[in-house]
Amino acid sequence: MIISEKEIIDLVSKKINFREEVLVPVGEDAGVIFPKQDSHLVVTTDTMVLNTHFSTDISPYELGYISAASNISDLSAMGALPAFATINLTIEEPTKNYIDNLINGYNDLFKKFPVTVLGGDTTYGHTSLTMTLIGYSNSNNFMKTSDAKSGDKIFISGPVGNSLLAKRNKLYNMPELRNKLGVLLPDYANSCTDMSDGLLKSISLITKKSNLGARIKIDDIVVDNKVRDLLGEGIIVWEDILSYGEDYELLFTVNENSSLILKKMCESINLNIYEIGFLNDTKKITFHSERKIINIDAEKKFEHFNNDK
Repeated sequence: MIISEKEIIDLVSKKINFREEVLVPVGEDAGVIFPKQDSHLVVTTDTMVLNTHFSTDISPYELGYISAASNISDLSAMGALPAFATINLTIEEPTKNYIDNLINGYNDLFKKFPVTVLGGDTTYGHTSLTMTLIGYSNSNNFMKTSDAKSGDKIFISGPVGNSLLAKRNKLYNMPELRNKLGVLLPDYANSCTDMSDGLLKSISLITKKSNLGARIKIDDIVVDNKVRDLLGEGIIVWEDILSYGEDYELLFTVNENSSLILKKMCESINLNIYEIGFLNDTKKITFHSERKIINIDAEKKFEHFNNDK
């Protein structure tokens, strides 16, 4: 049974996470907050559209979870933690069961911080979900992709290729959050970006904006065993893994001295980070395996508009 916009708002309100800075949450014409005075506000937004980012086989829980995770990942890349959200949903047939599961999907992540939904909009039409998150950062180092330095070590926060593996199995990748690492990085990293569009696009972004090059050792890029098996069987190649997105890991660069401190810090709190190369002045991106240069098209990048889920 299709439910009304008011009924959708009521469902959202029943599962809201409250923060003391929120004076007026979802349910009014606009939300009102009195933000912390000693922090920067960091804002990000992502839209997911049916037949572009996902297909009809996605569950509402998965849609809610992935939408929240992608936005939280963007904030993590800026050293911020999420606090507030607005959600715009366009849907053809909103049922109570669908909306309940969508809310459960994003709320399983929101309640960790917590994140309060301030408002949004619902309308009938081709299914899409747009989520905006507002977070806090206590640092003045925003780790911009244009602030990388020659000699910086290049790190990633976790394995790549899991989203590609999920796609091959007609599933959706449910990424882990890297927010604990994200809030640590401003004390050490010069630059950082979320890898939602793939490792190739992420390293290309940093090198182009910082006017640098990169040397990356393929053997040091961590992948799960199932992905490595596909590589060994020749079913996929490294270019497939590096160009495919939606793993939502962080790629960041750190100078040599700070990298040693960061490694020890991460070890002490059981956070994994993986060094995969370094930046240089060549203005080229090269990939190596031991002493052999591997030909990988650094211009092959993940595009949502060509994503054939």
